[in-house]
Amino acid sequence: MNLNIKKLAPAVFALIMAGSALAEEDNANLTVTANVLNVCAIGPGTLPFGNVSLSVNLGEGTAGTTSADANTTGGAAFSVICTLGTAATIYADWGLNATATPRKMLSGTDALEYTLYTSSAYTTELTPTTGISYTGTGLPQTNVVIYGRITPAQLAAAKKGTYTDTVKLTVSYTP
Repeated sequence: MNLNIKKLAPAVFALIMAGSALAEEDNANLTVTANVLNVCAIGPGTLPFGNVSLSVNLGEGTAGTTSADANTTGGAAFSVICTLGTAATIYADWGLNATATPRKMLSGTDALEYTLYTSSAYTTELTPTTGISYTGTGLPQTNVVIYGRITPAQLAAAKKGTYTDTVKLTVSYTP
């Protein structure tokens, strides 16, 4: 029997090789696609001016010349995320307490005027039509900043109180 297996082994091997030599293949391509859309989202922020007051020379009844008499300024960082390369502009409405410039914070019925700006140079006012240009990186950003200013004249005209306003931010882009 051992002899028969030795005689059959080359024949079996030849059949196996012949079967694989007779095998055929066919190929096709699989096309993989994705359509990435431009998308942006904006998060909330807070612009805290903090405790503000005019300076006075105590005991003299006169105004001082300290930095408290200069413009009161502040900045508010907020997050924006846009698809990589998406061109966007961030706008701000006039707030809940004004229909146009100047914006107003209210404490009851008392108003404190303020202005928002697109940069720390305080030269371009942030409005519903003049915004901050932004280009998407695909990563959340928290370094987009809105700058605010209260002038000494506005501060001098304000009564004591806690003043607030809410400004709606909008990020505008082409999808």
